[in-house]
Amino acid sequence: MLFDGVDEAARAVRASFPPGAPRRSPARPAPLLRPPGALAEASFGATCERSGKCVAACPVHAIQLLRSADPDRDGTPHLVPSQQACVVCDDLSCMKACPSGALTLVDKHAIRIGHAVVDLGTCVRSAGEACRECVDLCPLGSAAIGLDDRGRVEVRRDGCTGCGVCEQHCPTTPRAITIRPWAEM
Repeated sequence: MLFDGVDEAARAVRASFPPGAPRRSPARPAPLLRPPGALAEASFGATCERSGKCVAACPVHAIQLLRSADPDRDGTPHLVPSQQACVVCDDLSCMKACPSGALTLVDKHAIRIGHAVVDLGTCVRSAGEACRECVDLCPLGSAAIGLDDRGRVEVRRDGCTGCGVCEQHCPTTPRAITIRPWAEM
């Protein structure tokens, strides 16, 4: 009776999709670039007090507070490297300023914000121009980025912290090198 009606409605919905049509899962919010030392995303939102102390402590103003309709994410800190990269400052200011433990103090070389990804089709170096902005300005140098044997930009996964200096200074539009959160890798 009641269940027969529900079952019939479910069959009607399934029939409205063509055979083999992809089924969408509920939309997940896009992964964010969090400041250095951030907990895993699953714990970050619940731990972060949204005090803004990390924002105030950042010497280059790289950390922004997110404005979101999602209450689990609203007011949490994130980075937008195209606007201002994290410079992985010597005193690790944001991590020390965090009162909740959402940003934990880690060794400077263990920081993993994200990972740089190069679009060789957009990179002017791949078209023969002598651009080296991302390579020359990287604070970690050849440990993180360099040129391959054909002279193309190559990111070294184990050395890249995802600070975003390369993205901030890339001269192309759209940028040929961008930082992707580890969740996307």
